Amino acid sequence: MTIRLAIIIMSALGMMSDTVLIGFYPQFFDMRYGNTDQVHTGMYVAAISIAVMCTLPIWVRVAKRFEPMSLIGFTQCVAGLLCLSAIWAETLTQYWVLTMLMFMFKSSYLLMFPYLMRIVNSDEHSRTIALLSVVVHISGILAAASGGYILQHLGASAALVLMAAGDFGQMAITLWLNRSGKIIKVNSRQQISAQDIKDTAAIVADDATAPAPVATRRGFSHLTKGILTLSLIMFVFDFSAYLIRPFFSEYWIYATAHKDQTLAGLIFAIPGLAAVVALIVKHRLSATATQRNENLSWNLLLSLVGLYLQSIPSDIAIVIGRCMYGWGLFQIAVKLEVSLFSISRKEDYAHHFSITNFFQNLGVLISSWCAGYIVSLISHQAVFLIAAAGIALTWLANKLTLNLDHIKTAGVPQGADTDRSSEIELESRRV
Repeated sequence: MTIRLAIIIMSALGMMSDTVLIGFYPQFFDMRYGNTDQVHTGMYVAAISIAVMCTLPIWVRVAKRFEPMSLIGFTQCVAGLLCLSAIWAETLTQYWVLTMLMFMFKSSYLLMFPYLMRIVNSDEHSRTIALLSVVVHISGILAAASGGYILQHLGASAALVLMAAGDFGQMAITLWLNRSGKIIKVNSRQQISAQDIKDTAAIVADDATAPAPVATRRGFSHLTKGILTLSLIMFVFDFSAYLIRPFFSEYWIYATAHKDQTLAGLIFAIPGLAAVVALIVKHRLSATATQRNENLSWNLLLSLVGLYLQSIPSDIAIVIGRCMYGWGLFQIAVKLEVSLFSISRKEDYAHHFSITNFFQNLGVLISSWCAGYIVSLISHQAVFLIAAAGIALTWLANKLTLNLDHIKTAGVPQGADTDRSSEIELESRRV
């Protein structure tokens, strides 16, 4: 097992551990503590986002002194222990304290993404991010489905055990990577020769800590401005993309004659299935066709039309809209992440990732709050129309600032061993 495959598995475990209860906290709090207050549930979910937003930058600073993968193994072990201890929390206050500490330690697993971007060639960034996006999305869907089953048949404590199992699974993989010597150290100042890297076939000796070409030309102040501008674009996009999520299943039942909750869940999952299809298509396209397929303006337009179609109370319109929305959402998310690592420098990947992640979480957090007010004060359809307006604003902000379709990713350094990129591509196809 290569380190790249190990990180993909760890990403799936981390997402499943995080989201196993995300759609069932009202039932969970009712079962364990008899609390049915929806406001309390909303505050708890918001607190999780805030905990991640505030602690990830801290882990980024710590990771400059300790190797990221070794640090993740330790923090996930602590998170797993805190999760298990929450089983015996007798009051809501105790549960809040233990689980907020748990999510603070859990957030460190996000360091895997910038770490992976450092050890793969820059021309593999797009495919790697696309693969991770699909894996994480599918893991979230599977976790939500299993979470409902576990709560119904095994109880609330079993759900916490499953969450802890994901953390301990990540810890076990990092221990195995350490013992097998497969971890690539990114904090070492010593150059790593190509012969020392047997299983990633991705990192280049002189490129391990060298700044990306775009960053070298523009300088630090321009780089910081670019990252902050990209963060604002991500904020507007994530706010718009996630605005429709909290009440979609309810809207489907309200807008159509279908009252089946299972069918509503399947319709909700259409964007995830569209992402899988998009990934398969992505691997079959030529370089020129891939560039056209990833055009940000086109995919924003596709998502906008998809959102508008979903506002029409018709089975067919909603399904078609979900497909268009899901395809565009996947392509845009990949494009924005690839742009981050194109603008940034390798030694700043983790720091800049924490900045953009903060703004993304902020967008999701605010959208969750706003969605409830929009539905209660206006209507379900208004959520889709406002989200579409937000997508249009994302397009305008991009055109007036970075114009990401004109940012080129860094190519493979001359003299790099071309065989080393082939292993990653082969493994991507196997996955």
